[in-house]
Amino acid sequence: MSIISACDTENLLNLDSEMLDIDLETDSQTLNIGDTTTIKANVDYSADTDVLVYEWNTNGGRIVGEGTSVVYIAPENAGTYTITLEVTDGKVTVRDDIRITVNIGHAIIVTPNRYWQGNTFTQTLKYRLNVDEVFLDTIRLRYEILQETARTGAFLTISIDDTTIVRNRDIGEVQPDGPILIADEVDVSSILQSSGVYELKLTLEIVNVMQDAWLLQKLTIIGVEGSLSEIR
Repeated sequence: MSIISACDTENLLNLDSEMLDIDLETDSQTLNIGDTTTIKANVDYSADTDVLVYEWNTNGGRIVGEGTSVVYIAPENAGTYTITLEVTDGKVTVRDDIRITVNIGHAIIVTPNRYWQGNTFTQTLKYRLNVDEVFLDTIRLRYEILQETARTGAFLTISIDDTTIVRNRDIGEVQPDGPILIADEVDVSSILQSSGVYELKLTLEIVNVMQDAWLLQKLTIIGVEGSLSEIR
């Protein structure tokens, strides 16, 4: 008389299942915006790999290709992103993922911490932008403005060499509970196409004139290298 244990029963039920395992690897897990890297899947499968189906996914950036090797294109925003591969033979499904950190890379970053000042309703900050080299096709200007003590909103206009790239954008709030950070970005690729010297202006149309009400905290120009200095 033979006795079949619970463990033996489980093994009998899995006789038709093949062994499948995957492991992801990449040349680099740290990229700059717009950079690429190849991601490869090392597949260990006990049967014919031609039956396997591969599904790649990511929460940021793009994946080009299919199968066991793809190219990952970093997105236009810095951060940490997860690339996931799911492989199945129709019966067994396995999954693995890899994380890639994307940095800003080539960029001009300054923290002016400068208030718009003046006794008029129109106040402007001016900067001399020296572009030494352009690295990306898409150049973006990011700005961070703090509504510190202002009790009403304002209208923001940004121009480079008298070409307006942001016109009368409504920013801030009326009677805010505390300081508010306004952060956004704009594509300036059509203007910053080559190395040279440019003039950057940030103008506020202010409803209620107050001292030390609006603070320019940070400017970042992504895709170029050079310098930025205030014109006073």
